This record gives sequence, C-alpha cells and structure tokens, in this order.
Amino acid sequence: MVLVSILVIPTQITSAQATQPGPASDKIVVTRKTIEEVPDALTSGKIDGYLYSLRPPQAAQLQGVSGVSLYSAPAGLIELTLNPAPVAVFTLEGALSISDAAAKLGIPAAAITNLYIQGGKTVVEVGAYPGKGVNPFAFKEIRFAMNYLIDRVTVASTIMKGFAVPMYTFLSQYDPDYATISDIIAKYEFTYNPSYVDQVVTNVLTKVGAVKIGGKWTYEGRPITIKFIIRQEDERRDIGYTFSSELKKLGFEVNEMEMQYAQAINTLYGTDPANFEWHIYTAGWGKSGIDRYDYGSITQFCASWYGYMPGWGETSFWNFKDDIVDELTLRIYQANYTSKEERNELYRRAAELCIQDSVRIWVVARLDTWPMRSEVKGITLDLGAGLRGIWNLREMYVEGRNTLNLAHLWVWTSSSAWNIWGGFSDVYSVDFERVTYDPSMWNHPFNGEPMAFRTTYVVVTAGPSGKLNVSSNAVIWDASKKQWVPVPNGTQATSKVIFDFSKLIGAKFHNGITISWADVIGFLAYLFDIVYDPIYSSLESRISASSKPWADTIKGFEFDFNNKRVIVYVDYWHFDENYIASWASFSPVNPIEIHAATFELALDRRNETNYVLYQKKGYEWFSLVWPDHVAKVKATLQSYKNNQAVLDKVNKYAMGTLNMDEWNARIDADLNWINTYNLAWISYGPFMLTKLDTQGQVLELTAFRDPTYPFKKGDWYFGQPVATSIVSVSIESPIQGKILPGQTANITVKLSGIPPFSLKYMIRDPRGIIITSGDGLKISEDTFRVVLDSNFTKTLAYGSTYTVILIGLSEEVAIPGITRQVVNTATLSEALSAQSISDVLANVKASALGQVDIILSQLKQERVVDLESLRDQLATAISGVTGVLIDQYVSLIGTAMDNMNKLSQTTASTITSQVSSQIQQIRSDVTALSEKLDATQSTVSSLQTYIVVNIVLTLVAIVLSIIALVRKPKA
Repeated sequence: MVLVSILVIPTQITSAQATQPGPASDKIVVTRKTIEEVPDALTSGKIDGYLYSLRPPQAAQLQGVSGVSLYSAPAGLIELTLNPAPVAVFTLEGALSISDAAAKLGIPAAAITNLYIQGGKTVVEVGAYPGKGVNPFAFKEIRFAMNYLIDRVTVASTIMKGFAVPMYTFLSQYDPDYATISDIIAKYEFTYNPSYVDQVVTNVLTKVGAVKIGGKWTYEGRPITIKFIIRQEDERRDIGYTFSSELKKLGFEVNEMEMQYAQAINTLYGTDPANFEWHIYTAGWGKSGIDRYDYGSITQFCASWYGYMPGWGETSFWNFKDDIVDELTLRIYQANYTSKEERNELYRRAAELCIQDSVRIWVVARLDTWPMRSEVKGITLDLGAGLRGIWNLREMYVEGRNTLNLAHLWVWTSSSAWNIWGGFSDVYSVDFERVTYDPSMWNHPFNGEPMAFRTTYVVVTAGPSGKLNVSSNAVIWDASKKQWVPVPNGTQATSKVIFDFSKLIGAKFHNGITISWADVIGFLAYLFDIVYDPIYSSLESRISASSKPWADTIKGFEFDFNNKRVIVYVDYWHFDENYIASWASFSPVNPIEIHAATFELALDRRNETNYVLYQKKGYEWFSLVWPDHVAKVKATLQSYKNNQAVLDKVNKYAMGTLNMDEWNARIDADLNWINTYNLAWISYGPFMLTKLDTQGQVLELTAFRDPTYPFKKGDWYFGQPVATSIVSVSIESPIQGKILPGQTANITVKLSGIPPFSLKYMIRDPRGIIITSGDGLKISEDTFRVVLDSNFTKTLAYGSTYTVILIGLSEEVAIPGITRQVVNTATLSEALSAQSISDVLANVKASALGQVDIILSQLKQERVVDLESLRDQLATAISGVTGVLIDQYVSLIGTAMDNMNKLSQTTASTITSQVSSQIQQIRSDVTALSEKLDATQSTVSSLQTYIVVNIVLTLVAIVLSIIALVRKPKA
C-alpha cells in the first residue's frame, strides 16, 4: 500500500501518451459497491478504484496492502441541519411590538421567535403555541446552544478514527478563506458542555410554558418529540445516535429515523419545514473543488435566498430568513464592494452572524480517503474534491488497458436527476455528469483560482467605480416578449468579458450534430426565461431565486458570429479579474432541442406529466436518464420533426439561427441516440454516457474521439500539490523563550512550500479568548516576523500560558499550513529581575484594563449592558484599587529592596507578618468595594470584582516574590 498525501511533488505525463482527442481511457465502467465490499473488490482486481470516500475501518484495512494507493483530501463535510420553523405564524393588524403581539395572542413574549412588519401588518412567528406544540429549534438560543452538545474532538478521533478535523462553521482549516475568518472561528471553537446546554434549554422552554416532569420535557402534557433523520450509510449513523443520546439526556423524546440517501433527501428537501416531518438531519456534503475567494459556500450554507436553507426557497413553504445575512451574502455573491478589504469585512460579518444563527451545527471536515490500485496513472489530487475532482475521470488510465473499472457507493438513486436546471444535487450523478461536458471555466485544483477550460477570455473593466458603454450591437432576452431585443441606448456596465467559443462552436455533440450558435444563444434565453418569466419562475422558484442574482447583473450580450466570440457586459467587479470572467461565464451543456423538450415537459405540461426540474414532494424529478422520462422525451422530439410551429418557437430563443433541415437533422440524431442507448443525455465532453442501468446500478462512459474535440490525454493532469508548512518558530525576548510583559517580543517563523507566501497569526489567552491577530512582517521569501510591541505585551498576565496560532499561506497552493505554539510569559520573580516594581505594577493595571476590553467586546455582541458606562466604571474601580494598593505597597517593597543585603531572617519574618496584616486589610477593602458595586447590574459587579480580586492577588504575589528574594542567600 502507498499512502499518497498532499505533500507529493507533481510529475508530468509524457507527451507520448497524448496521441488522440479525448480522454486517457477508452471506456470507464462503474458499478455499485458498498464501502464494506471495497477492500476485497480492490485487492482481487475486480475494480481499479473507488470514487466514494472509505469509512475509517475500511481505510485501515487497506493500509499496508501491496498494490493499493490511498489518496486523501479534505473533501467531505458533516453537519447537523436543524429545522428552525415556527409552530405557528400569525398576521396581526397594525405595527406591533413583541410585547403587544404577545398580549394579543395570549402567549409569553419569549414564545415569539420572529416578528416583522409587512404591508402595515405584523407577521408573528412563534416557537410554542397551545394546540400546536413546541419546536425547540425555532429558538435561536437553543440552536446556538446545540453547538455545545457535541464533542467534535472525540468525533474526529473515535468515530472518524482520525480521518477528520473538528469544524465550527462552513469553512474548515483546509479552505483558502479560513485565514480571513480564522480569529472568528477560533472565538467559536465550541467545547462539549452539556450542563450549559441544559441551562439554556431549561431557561427558554420554561419561559414558553414547557414543563419538565420526571426528567422529560412536556408541553400541554405531551412529550416534546424530536424527529431525527439519521443517514445509515456511513459515519453519520454513529454521529446521529451520539447526538440523539445527548438530546435524550436533556429530556427530549427522540424519534430516530434511519434512512438512506433517496428517502432522506425526499423528506428533507421535498417537504415544508413547517409540516415538521423532520427536526434534525445528519447532512453530508462533497466539495467539487476549492475557491480562492469564496462566495459560494457562505451563500449556500447561510443565505436563504440561494435555496439551501430550510424552506429551500420554495415559495409555498415556510422559509428561514436572516435579513442581515441575506443582504451581506448577496453583496459578497455579486461582488458589491470596492476592495479586497471591504470584501473581507463583509465576509467576516456574514460568517459570524451565520454561526450565531446556528441553523447548521457543523461537526467535522472529513479527510476523505479514496483507494486506487497502484497501476492507475494520471491522478490529480484536487485539494477540494480529492479524486472526485473534474480532472480524474478524464486522465486516469492503466497502461496497456482500454477499460477502467471503478465503483461508487451508488451509481444512481431516485434523487439522481440528470437535468442541468435543477438536478445534479448528489455526488452520484455529478461525478459522472461533469466528465460528459466541458465547463467554460473551472477552478485550479491547487489554489482555487478560476481559469479557462473550454473558453479562453479577455477581461475589460472600469470597476469598481467606473462604467463602460455597452455596444449598440448588444442584445438582451425579453422574457415577456419572448425574443432577443437590443439593449436600451445609453446602457452601461462595470465590466465586459470577451469569451472565445471557437473550441465549442463548430465542434460536435456526442450524437454527431455540430454545435452551433443556436445552442449557445438558446441556452442563455432559456436561463433568462426561468428567472424572469412569471409563470416559469413561480413554478421553479428555487431555481429562479438562486439564478436571479447572476441574471440581474447581466446588461447585455454581443454575439460575434464571424469570430465565434461572445461578449458579456456585466455589472460586476472583483479585485481578481479571473473572478469577473468566472462570473460572466456560462456552459450550454445540451443541444437546444433537448432544452426545449425539457421546458415543455417539466414546465408547460406539468399538470399532465407531474414533472418538476427541482425536487418537490408529490412530483417526479425530471431526469434525462430515467427510462419513463426518456420515453416522454423521445415522443416529444418525434412531434418536433417537420413541426414549423415548434421550430418558430425555438428560433425565438435561438435568434433565428436554425432552419428546418438542420432542425430535422438534430431531431433524427437525437432519436437515433435514444434508440441506441435509451438515454436522452447528450452533451459534448470527453466521455459519452452510453449506459446507465438504474436497476442494475451500472454506468458506462465511452471516450469521445471526434477530431473536433479540442483536448487530449494529459491536458488536464496536474499531479499532486506541495503543501505549505511551518518548519520553525523562534521567540526573541529579554527573558529567553518567554514573553516579558511590557517589553517587545519577536516571533520568527520559517515556511516551506511554493512561494509567494504570507503569514497570519492569532494569540489566544488562557481562557481561550483571541486577544489579538494580524499579519506577519515579511523578512525574506520564506521567513516572517510577528512583532508583539510593548503596548500589547504589557496587557499580558505574568506567569501565564498563551497560544500563538500561526497560519502560513501560499498563493499557489490554497490550503494553509497551521501550527499552534504554546508561549509562556515571565513569572513575577523573573520579571522583577528585569523590571522595576513600578513597571510591574503598571503592567498589572494595563493587563486588568485589557481584560476589560476583551470581555466588553464579548458583551457588545450580546448587547448586555451600556458598554461605555461599564468601561468607565471598571476603569475607575481598577485605577482606585491599584492606586491605593500601590501607595500601600511601594513604600514597603522599596524598603525591602533597599535593605535586602542587611535583612535577617527575623526581619523577613517581620515583613511577612506585616504583609499578612496588609492582605487582611485589602480583603476588607475589596469586600466593601464589591458591596458598593453591587448597586450596578450583576454583570458589571461580577466583572469588576473578578478583575479587582485578580489585581489584589497579583500584588500580593509581588510582595511574596520580594520576600522570597530577600530570603535567598547570596551566591
């Protein structure tokens, strides 16, 4: 067995291998294998590799096996999706406050989970209501507390056997933007604390009228029951039952509903959350790649408008909403900012609010492991998708063999819908679909930078603040008129991208038909139709809602027929021009007549067919590979032949670029394809889908060797990346190896990997709070310095332990190198040998005030108190106490220091006695001060007392340190 990690240096496929158009293998046959079957199938040679990540026991079983290589990448995510729906929604007359609305409804104000004004009326959502029951997860406080009910470290080490790392939000430490929000993530590194969760649950549920009887929560005499969908195929089963056990300990009844993929997906996404067919789901996600500057993940996992938050954007369902997160993510998604710094600030704000919403309880990022026989060559390890990256089916091969035999957990499920509009939501269909067509652009497998794939491009931009004039030749689709129309005179756009479609237009579809302008132009028209046509957008609200933010930025298209170029005018700017191109890009995927048939069957004739493009309970999810649907497509295409009315309709979408002869030739080719393969999936990528046995779970991909296909073996091979790592850390300070409060300390960090590099750092105090963060100062290509100046170090406590978190970044390989370095501060005894007593006392005061600022920053988010008033009170108290104490002690300590050489044991004993007396007096003073401060809010009082007592104890320690120095014999 060979374990291949992300540290392997890239190699190159030799030019001799690149001899003909198309992929490396002539045929790929994929069968279904359970994870448990894989070791035997692989070692016996029945399969060459497995496309689904192994479970830890199976990965361990293959370790040490000769002829087997294991590839690992952080490509999987596991989270617990909570259902935040209210149990009832009321619309009341007028604009009401929460207390007024509660009074009108006759419920506790605490039962109201959301309230907003709409059309002069007040919409009230309640999480508990008589006759309706209680949904604990409708309450934000309980959702947030759930983060403390799972021990992520234990899950990673035991259930996942070390093949995972803890995860606290939608990004893990392996994502490029982790560094952007690393301090926020560190702030929310939730620990396992069921006692705290119990307190929160008890507080909330008691206020809304729930009662705990015999250790069980009830409402109106009935148990509060949680419906928990637990996936049974992988580690999510163990994670689900672990979490369920914790919920039961809290006093909930839990209905544990074990399900496989299709049943779970149908229940989760096909039903209205307000119907409460589920409360929790063990969700798993497979990454399709990495993104250097993320806008997709934060939108998908946090924003309601994108269609992946409970309610799923379906207008007939109740939908979760956080207006602020929606606004921020839309700005991020549409690049509505003027600098990288502004983008990062928007991203940080949205990420923190998303964590606080806690609709998803993130558990771990899986270090997915894929097994391959060692003779399989041409493998690229995508740092986001692992072996599931778009590259590998194109490039994998076994020398001397034409066929590659692979397996997957599923080849097809009832939710594996092959339609580009609202399908491809599972890895089982996506993994194969993406090798049947070529995207216009894709992200680099190592750094996440968008790059040209089938279409090269040139970007012209006047952004972020300027505008370009849109050409008078530009057009836009008018969904109401059902035709392409010239853009209005004077139309302007922020940017334009000139795409070269010469590798697509004029090439062949798999059925032998030439790809024409009709396929490119028609695809865009259909896309705009589903967004702006009022009937289509209402029928497919989820698709429309997620596509509209893109379509809204498009100002026009200019089709350069002679040069096979498409110029896209767009109100979009990004500090990285490749992202402007990526935003403007599009990929037609299927012939225009297939799109026409799809729209007819799933939209125009929905009442007859019962088809939908995006899954919905009670309907069939339209798929170009399901036999019954293929038969309907075939019949529809047959009706299109020699049909002038249909051609005229389609030609409106295609800008009149089709004639009847070409149209009939297309229909004949499509029908011949369907008759041959019983599939209606036709595209233009390196592989043709030539077999999909949905019952037998067998799929075949056959190489497309047409001379017009522009790529050959080796064109998309990248090999393995070189990871960024931190190789050394050293500290320079007056006290060797330690930070001396009040004195500058330098931390020197050396990196390895592929430059150019950058370095970020954070410092965590003994309580786990991040007290500072920033960027390292570049000293050389691979060396950085973190400078901790005296103004910062004077706020550190003496004799304490801090953690320095260092994050090394490379522009070429996106996954950061991270290390945590434990650093100690000098003890009081060590400090007194290098600093004056007055400096030490000043540092103690600065440290106390620093603690005030840290705690205030936490309170600010919760809006607990009047922060300015609180800080003034604390500063006054600290100054008063330290002032008195300094006056009391400076004289005593000074005398002790002046007479150290003359003091005897008896004198030292006398000082000890005096100190003891002083300590008693200080304790009395502190008690009196605390009683006085009790007149303020409890939060203020406890905080002041905590800080004051710590100052007192520190000062006492100083005196005792002096006495210890006095007693020491001379050397």
